[in-house]
Amino acid sequence: MPNKKTKLDRGQILENAVKASGLGIEEAAAKAGYSRAAYYKHKDDPDLDYHILIAYGKGIKYDFTEEFPDMPKYLLSEPEESYGKPQTLEEAIKMLEQWKNKYLELLEKYNRMIEERMERNR
Repeated sequence: MPNKKTKLDRGQILENAVKASGLGIEEAAAKAGYSRAAYYKHKDDPDLDYHILIAYGKGIKYDFTEEFPDMPKYLLSEPEESYGKPQTLEEAIKMLEQWKNKYLELLEKYNRMIEERMERNR
């Protein structure tokens, strides 16, 4: 007899993760951008969309990709961007390099896009 995998209940996994987070239901839902009522609908949905799980994962700092390996990977927290005035010369030089690299990256993308459009219009 073939070994059949059982399908995981995404809503149940969400409920367990929220309980394990130690946050209240209302707080966990709010951190994910949802209402308390929406949370109750989500936890009862066995086929909950991945984008909803990702929102909760970011809000409660939980990695759902362990239970669902086919789920898109996501960052639990956004990388820290430094804006404002640098405190030291080293920070200023680092910020300068970051912005210069960002500018060059965008400039290259823009140039590729222009070249592609010019080739299409020939």
